Amino acid sequence: MREIKFRMWDAENEQMIDGDSLAFEEYAPISHLLSQEGIMQYTGLKDKNGKEIYEGDILYDAVKSIESYSEVKWELEMGRFEAWGRNLWVRSSRTEVIGNIWEHPHLLEGRDEA
Repeated sequence: MREIKFRMWDAENEQMIDGDSLAFEEYAPISHLLSQEGIMQYTGLKDKNGKEIYEGDILYDAVKSIESYSEVKWELEMGRFEAWGRNLWVRSSRTEVIGNIWEHPHLLEGRDEA
């Protein structure tokens, strides 16, 4: 069974919040933290370096001389996580997490999406 974990992009403070729990100050407004758009679920997979792969991560993969950059997304109709980009088949054993869509959107600029 895969581990259920999340991380969250805090847009107000422009930082990623990792971990299995969050501590809130009494009476502190937290609505900016609860944007569903910024919540990313762990896929249960790790990249070639052992780094956990989350929804919203940007993956790099190279097969022979073909480089591929893709974004990890949840595919509701298929009930699975998919890597959206030029490469239609991504293996976590040769793929590397190089960033995420919140902190490194420039890594996907000008790239074709499948």
